[in-house]
Amino acid sequence: MNKNQVLKQRSITGILFGLSVILLLLSGKTGAIVLAGFIAGFSCYEYVRMIFPKNKKKLVLSLSLTFFVIILFSAIPPLSILFLGAIIVSCVLLLLGILHMFVPFINHKKYYWLVTIGYFGMPMGSFIAFVLHQPNYNGGFWIAVLSTIWMSDSFAYLIGSRIGKTKLFERISPKKTWEGFIGAGLFTLPLAYVAGEYFLNTPPDLFDPETAGLSTGLFLLLVACFAWIMGTLGDLVESSIKRTFNIKDSGKLLPGHGGILDRFDSFIYIVPFVLFLLQIFRN
Repeated sequence: MNKNQVLKQRSITGILFGLSVILLLLSGKTGAIVLAGFIAGFSCYEYVRMIFPKNKKKLVLSLSLTFFVIILFSAIPPLSILFLGAIIVSCVLLLLGILHMFVPFINHKKYYWLVTIGYFGMPMGSFIAFVLHQPNYNGGFWIAVLSTIWMSDSFAYLIGSRIGKTKLFERISPKKTWEGFIGAGLFTLPLAYVAGEYFLNTPPDLFDPETAGLSTGLFLLLVACFAWIMGTLGDLVESSIKRTFNIKDSGKLLPGHGGILDRFDSFIYIVPFVLFLLQIFRN
């Protein structure tokens, strides 16, 4: 295909997939849980397939452990100390994934099953637990979270492709630049604040500005910081795994965009940190 055909394919796929995600989140708790299960299942599948292309036993084991952890997490009340502890552990494990880019110590072929638990099971399990036990589910909030990721990615690409010269992490992602990264933050953070302050309506049980001492705009600004920094690092972590096994895309489910893990690597990485913020600031 020529460049115009590729762009058309990417655009159509992106629009249809984006609308599907938004509709699932807006449809209520069931839709959000289905989306999280879909992300966890397909991401786990793609990850194991990158390492063991033909080993069905390892794939079944990884999927079974991932969904077993998700089921365990779904039973934990979000206001409990146990849930807070689980989120902290999840954040630490994801930070170890970032550390691995600088000081490699994770043997994916040996500990693939453990990686699937920490990479997919715990983040998506904590998301499902929060959604399941939340009295007044608000899909608009999670759409806002995804929007900060999409904005950050888009601005990083637009700015980096035009003025980017200094490589951010060339060994892992040659196209990412410091100019694109900084530009993404300069545009994403103020836009997130404005969206939170004037357009996002969150129910009191999700986030109470009076109790927390923060406006919704400031809270979404904090979320955008994680989307910008941790989202970028999460994308680099996935890129490092693909480079380890000489894979271009994690999968082929989305024509022109790769696999599910390619599209949700940043979201997976920031979910535990967003939930940690919610635990700190909720009433």
